[in-house]
Amino acid sequence: ASAKKFPHFVLPLPREGQGAEIHLLQWTFPAPDTVTVLFTHLAEFKLRGEFAQPHTTITHHLELAAEKELVLVQGQVIENRGVTVDEAKFLLMCLQKFYGFGSESADRKRLLELFGRGDPAFKVEDLVEETEKIF
Repeated sequence: ASAKKFPHFVLPLPREGQGAEIHLLQWTFPAPDTVTVLFTHLAEFKLRGEFAQPHTTITHHLELAAEKELVLVQGQVIENRGVTVDEAKFLLMCLQKFYGFGSESADRKRLLELFGRGDPAFKVEDLVEETEKIF
């Protein structure tokens, strides 16, 4: 439900000695049993808009969800886009925490809602701080 309600969000990726690099995630629903998340550098998205190229694609296959309570997840990190497989895994774990898979956090939920509404109370500093608490 959160993914459809808030299909866009940003996540920080810590960079050693450089603070954090911000990445945009976009949920798409291309078919009834398929949900895809695209991760794109925020700078790339700001520069190219809808023509920005994602660096990571995560596809959720829901065919077995109802009957077996199983969701198959397939990830692809595109080479030479500035993100390693481990960094993409970090972004995926953050996505799971912010979108309520597993332990629910009121602060993470609040940040998701503020960003989704375009509320000026959303602060990147709060996002980075909350992400640091996850790990």
